[in-house]
Amino acid sequence: MNKKHKKKIKRRVKKKKEKAAAQQTQERLKKQMGLFERLPSQCSACSKPFPKTREAHMTWQVVVRHDEETVRLFCPACQAKAQQLMENNNEV
Repeated sequence: MNKKHKKKIKRRVKKKKEKAAAQQTQERLKKQMGLFERLPSQCSACSKPFPKTREAHMTWQVVVRHDEETVRLFCPACQAKAQQLMENNNEV
């Protein structure tokens, strides 16, 4: 086998790997977009309505559980409470 054939084979293998990786990324993205429809319209802890503003999108936290296919949304106040509880548990 000469160098030309080896290069062809290497390129073919590389192309197959790239195609498989792109397909996996596409499937993962498709699954994530399907879960986007499940985004609640209020905080999952305190039921505070989610305002559709840029600030809210930057401060509210979204938690996605892929195994259970659940999406939860938490307001900044509930995030602070959870953080405080975690710190208190670590101190004890």
